[in-house]
Amino acid sequence: MATAAPTQTTRGLGKRQAILDAAAELFADEGYARASIDAIASRAGVSKPTVYSHFGNKEQLFRESLAESARQINEQSYAAAIALDVGTGWEESLHEVAEQLVECQRSTCASSLQRQLYAEINRDPEVFAIVRSRGAEPMIEALAGRLAMLANAGHLELDDPQLAAKQFFALIGAEMPELTRLGTDRGDDRVVRASVQAGVYAFLRAYRA
Repeated sequence: MATAAPTQTTRGLGKRQAILDAAAELFADEGYARASIDAIASRAGVSKPTVYSHFGNKEQLFRESLAESARQINEQSYAAAIALDVGTGWEESLHEVAEQLVECQRSTCASSLQRQLYAEINRDPEVFAIVRSRGAEPMIEALAGRLAMLANAGHLELDDPQLAAKQFFALIGAEMPELTRLGTDRGDDRVVRASVQAGVYAFLRAYRA
């Protein structure tokens, strides 16, 4: 069977993704100020006008690059959240989900994203909201939905599932900045695991029915 020729739309989407991939690498390696549109276009294999036609300017490209990185990083977190068992194995599953969520945040890509946010948020305050809407918010909403189901089943006692989801995430990651040296190191697996489990126990002490 003959393969259909790529349409103008699919070619355009391919170029857009190539630009985002190149931008993510260069912004991570060189920072916002030093990474140039010329260099990004060259790495992506497109012309400079093509970059501008897709993203308008360097600032918007930076925002979209970080937002796409956040979406990709949090795909695994989202999958872990929606896989939380709300049946008889819910407590063991909660511990497993906690470890998976923190593992996602220990990745090299996640650490790079965090460093770029810290470096540029004063210059562009809007970048935080854009990145959060693409990355963390869908995961928090998914986890909140599962926690609400646990509350409906009588396992947890909570009034605000979304707040509980945020607090769960905060508790399991409470020591991560210290243990990973602000994301520059993965930290000791055994120590990280113990910290994550302590966070789950703290959550259960607060919310167990």
